[in-house]
Amino acid sequence: MKWRRLPRWFRDTIAVVGTMSVLLIIYDVMFAKQVDWRLVPLQTLLALVAVGFWSFFSYRSQAKRQAEAAKQAAEKRARAKARKERAAIAAKEAAKVSAHNRSRNQARQQHRE
Repeated sequence: MKWRRLPRWFRDTIAVVGTMSVLLIIYDVMFAKQVDWRLVPLQTLLALVAVGFWSFFSYRSQAKRQAEAAKQAAEKRARAKARKERAAIAAKEAAKVSAHNRSRNQARQQHRE
């Protein structure tokens, strides 16, 4: 099994729990007076489950937030594009009306003689 094929939340969980387990064993060897070594695998397993749940739900909510942000950015780009198109159409219409008014005024203009 390749390490990269695993989901990122699972890889992070393994890395964190592995580090915590090593530190727990070092603490038990160096500083603890009476160590119950039967509890070390249980503690490691419980940490794996707890950190795994937290990591899974954290990554899932982060993915949802990123998807929502991408959706909002796409909608914002679409609104800006539509606004530009409306502005271009309005400018063409204004130029057309202005040209029509100018030609009408020139046709009706009174000449001094």
